[in-house]
Amino acid sequence: MKDSKIMRALPFVAVVFIALIVWAICYPAFMNGDSLVQYNQALTGNYDDWHPPVMAIILHYVLKLGGGIGFITLLQTVLGCLGIYLLSKQVLQLFGASEKTKCYFPIVLLVFLLTPVTPLAFHLMAFIKDTWVVIGLVWIAYLALHLVQIKVNKLKNYKFFYVLLFIAMLLVMLVRHNAIVLIPVFVLLLFFLSDAYINTGKFHVSGIMPGVYYLAIYFILSIQINAAFKVTKTHPENQVYATECLGVLVNNMDDKKYLPYMYSHLTPIYQKAYIPGNVAPIMWWGPVKAVDTIFNRDDTAFTKQYYSLLTHDLMAIARVKWDGFKMMLRPHVEKQWFHPMLDDNKYGLMQNGKLKGIRDKWIDAASNLHETKLVHYGFGEHSLWILINGAMLLFFFIKRRTKNAMFITVLLLPLTYYASYLLASTGPDFRFMYPATLLVQVITVTLVVALITRKKQALTV
Repeated sequence: MKDSKIMRALPFVAVVFIALIVWAICYPAFMNGDSLVQYNQALTGNYDDWHPPVMAIILHYVLKLGGGIGFITLLQTVLGCLGIYLLSKQVLQLFGASEKTKCYFPIVLLVFLLTPVTPLAFHLMAFIKDTWVVIGLVWIAYLALHLVQIKVNKLKNYKFFYVLLFIAMLLVMLVRHNAIVLIPVFVLLLFFLSDAYINTGKFHVSGIMPGVYYLAIYFILSIQINAAFKVTKTHPENQVYATECLGVLVNNMDDKKYLPYMYSHLTPIYQKAYIPGNVAPIMWWGPVKAVDTIFNRDDTAFTKQYYSLLTHDLMAIARVKWDGFKMMLRPHVEKQWFHPMLDDNKYGLMQNGKLKGIRDKWIDAASNLHETKLVHYGFGEHSLWILINGAMLLFFFIKRRTKNAMFITVLLLPLTYYASYLLASTGPDFRFMYPATLLVQVITVTLVVALITRKKQALTV
């Protein structure tokens, strides 16, 4: 009995050990300008909503308790690695993979994803909101599938894992503005876990109630956080409005009648400066300006004109949104695969000097591999994984939509998150869509291996 428990614990020990190696090499974190802004808010206790304040608030209390940024990234790396391992093992279980495959493959997949062929290790060690979404989506997928198995087989600890699912969904929503698009998917996940659906397999109004409770908790929590921590409103959505208005004028100057404010502030080089889906040309830090220094994206005259444009020429806005979305997909567009450093700062934060040689070689290897076509198109772009996500979703919906309701809903998680950038894009940074891409990668590769090695009928999910 004791030996059996030790054997079951060994994979988890191995996963944590792997995570600790990554953490030690990259300690304390990879941090860009956004990361340092949040770090400053954590130090000062002055928060705004340009970046949702939850990460800074949590870090604030970690610092007060004597911890540091390294403690946060330790949790990130361990939770991220455990989430990938557990999700892979769960998919293998659901699709009837062999016992040997379930034992070894999840760790093999984790190790592969942490090699320089993919940017996973560097994203797990980045103190940035996209990393928290990466971890959150992986855990949500695992917990949703695991809870179905628990409920169908009448196993223990259902309430514990259900609470974990609630927490993971709330956290994802609270750390990324665009994660709000996931609300319908989260409601569906909770519906398929309800007694009303599990017992009958049919729709009942009572099955929607867990989703209603979730939404109520989310909105109350958001309001309370903003009030309790005196979060300053900054209206980050206005940068998106301004970028889209600029694009509309570049595409069709006749629309200036709807956008007199924007039109009056254009620079002579506004057409050259415009980059679809990129806010830089209208921001103070942009290298090439499309608007003059007097332009104020928060001016009510401008925002009213944007809403007016929506009613008069919606297709013009839709075209600009699509142009911005394509910039995040096209292989020939330069994107930052990962942020390879801890930026210079006034806080004395520096990466581990003792392991700098190993870290630099790791970063160089990843950068060189990214230049190869196989790695670039396979792991350096999102397009392939969006197509795979859509194809899997369509296949399971057509063939097994009643039996695999939860698995279909899990596949909606990444596709919906991808679509959030069709609604609003601020730039073509790789990290924005990476949470969805990693989730698709883990599910797809594991599913293929499960189908190849299975020795029994796949379980319904």
